[in-house]
Amino acid sequence: MTPGHCAACLVALISISCGAGRSASSPSIPTGPAASMYCLSPADKPSAVRFSGLNGQVVGSGPIGVVLTNGSANDSCLYRPLVDRLRAVPMFRTLLYFFQGKLENNIAAAAKFMRGQGCRTVLLVGDSVGGSTTLIVASALIPVPAGAVSLSGESTPDEVHYLRVPTLILASESDRLFPGPTARQVFAVIPATDKQLKVFDGAQHGTALLEGPQAAEALDLVVGFLQAHAQ
Repeated sequence: MTPGHCAACLVALISISCGAGRSASSPSIPTGPAASMYCLSPADKPSAVRFSGLNGQVVGSGPIGVVLTNGSANDSCLYRPLVDRLRAVPMFRTLLYFFQGKLENNIAAAAKFMRGQGCRTVLLVGDSVGGSTTLIVASALIPVPAGAVSLSGESTPDEVHYLRVPTLILASESDRLFPGPTARQVFAVIPATDKQLKVFDGAQHGTALLEGPQAAEALDLVVGFLQAHAQ
């Protein structure tokens, strides 16, 4: 993500990535990393997918699509606690994938892919840089996502001025990359009427919030938000 990249500037970019026709998001013969690389097992009943040159795995078969975008480590295993919770909710169909190139294009392509798979509603979740980029894409994506969740996404106020979809931001007070004061500043300028912010004690960043002493509350907040906006 380019620092200071405003949401309005991405409209054309997202239109290009999502408007290239059916073949751009239709899955080809699945190839790429094994399910174990996503920390998935046969018990998860994962399905390998490939879309827009990206490799992914889908867990669940419900009508509500959830796109999980990695942080800079590009490690889907970090979402394991959330995947476990989402698997327990039959309405959800969850996509994990490894990003390549422009993260904005990846998120837009992932959302389009899930709609092409029959998901009537798509929700976006992102970790760290994946979270901040998720909020930028959610500001301009058409069809509009039903909601967006940022796990310590290093957003700036300029990047969320156009964000009107339901939004949940989780952060930590002493996180060196996205501390509590910055999270509150970003949250304050989001124009969405349906928005939530939770700043935990400590310095946990991104998906690390889904582990440790605050994990139960963090997971409840994320899953509760997704369920509430699964329209």
